[in-house]
Amino acid sequence: MSNEVDWRTFNYWDPEHYVTFKVTGSKETCIEAFNREREKFPTMQYGTVISDKKFSGPIDECFAVIKRFKTKDLCRIHHSYPPTYVREGKVL
Repeated sequence: MSNEVDWRTFNYWDPEHYVTFKVTGSKETCIEAFNREREKFPTMQYGTVISDKKFSGPIDECFAVIKRFKTKDLCRIHHSYPPTYVREGKVL
């Protein structure tokens, strides 16, 4: 992707921009999987997060949904999405 993105036409919330997967097992298993993913795809470069989780209840029913951007460039584009006052042309 180029450095300049037209925020008026770029589909910021397209599911194609993300990698999402679910880990099940114990809370420790889920956290370990998240930490391994963060080692490969650091949060500050890929936006790696746990987007949903359930750590209570029976051990084998815990889960974590891990989500990140597919590329560093997509993370940068999303990070620099203009605030509402810029998008709507309003002066603060």
